[in-house]
Amino acid sequence: MNKNPDTPMTSLSVESHKKVPWWNRSVIGEDSLMEELLAKFGKPEVSESAIFLHNREMMDLGVFAKTAEVIDSEKFGKQEFLFFVKMKYLLSKGINEYQGLNNSVQLLKVAIDAKDCFISIDQIELQFRGIKQQEFYKFVESLLSDHEDKVAFREQVQMKLADSLPQIKTEEGTIALQSYAKHLDELSDNELGLKLLSLFKAYQLADYSILRVISEIIQSLDKRDLLDFKGLLSLVRVNYSVFEKLRDIIGLSERQSTPETYALMIQYIALSNRHGISHIKFEELMNVMRKWYRHYLAVIGIREEHPPSEYRQPKEFKEVIPGVKIYAKYRKWLTDKNTGMVFVDFGDES
Repeated sequence: MNKNPDTPMTSLSVESHKKVPWWNRSVIGEDSLMEELLAKFGKPEVSESAIFLHNREMMDLGVFAKTAEVIDSEKFGKQEFLFFVKMKYLLSKGINEYQGLNNSVQLLKVAIDAKDCFISIDQIELQFRGIKQQEFYKFVESLLSDHEDKVAFREQVQMKLADSLPQIKTEEGTIALQSYAKHLDELSDNELGLKLLSLFKAYQLADYSILRVISEIIQSLDKRDLLDFKGLLSLVRVNYSVFEKLRDIIGLSERQSTPETYALMIQYIALSNRHGISHIKFEELMNVMRKWYRHYLAVIGIREEHPPSEYRQPKEFKEVIPGVKIYAKYRKWLTDKNTGMVFVDFGDES
């Protein structure tokens, strides 16, 4: 036998080497067991643990994909709806012409939505002027300027109401005060409602009917093209004096109080009225797809770790990933919910 390691083995030596039992042969190296197995079977198989993890992630992807398909709607692809989604994002982030407008828009929207409560409260205060009623109104006004939260506000109003009602002399006055408290309760459903009532009183703006006028203006937009900003601007200019009365209440500066600003605000509110429910479903879809994406990354990672150039591919690795079509449709809208909407692909995010 050739004992020089640098000298090639003869065919005889190779034959005798191959007769060595497998348990006595080296695992790696020339003429090793691994080399023989690779020669016999080709590329290694993907490990069972990798296939198990892959299949588990694929099952989760299937669940999220089915949920997404149920939520998905043709409306989500419409130009007006997508404009509203983008507008909502820009407004929340104060970008470009929407800078500093978000709180004012929300206040105006709440004021319009709760206009009937404001008007009813005002009418009761004007009509029922008994000593106990006025005492109740003043108590509420002081409470509005200093209350911890809506729960505490409601409790204190109810305690004062229980104390005041036995001292009201007429049934009509009793019913009015109960109605007054009911409207306060409705306003307190939204913390901005109580803030608005406080602001109305602080600025002594008793003409709540302007809310009805603005509400009617927005309702008149129901059948109109809400992307026609010039048309909205013309409508605001005709009614500019009405909008300007609310400037201090909704926290606009003198610089911000322009027809263009109010046109943006009524455009947003009208779009919100038209697409608000759909937007809730759209956000639900985005949340599902964010969860889907985490499992998608896991599947892609496992497949990339076991490329077909190096491994024999199991049939599971060749299956189409469920939900990819919906992902491709909405990928630019998806991002971490804590950072808000960003108009980039997942691939551009860290």
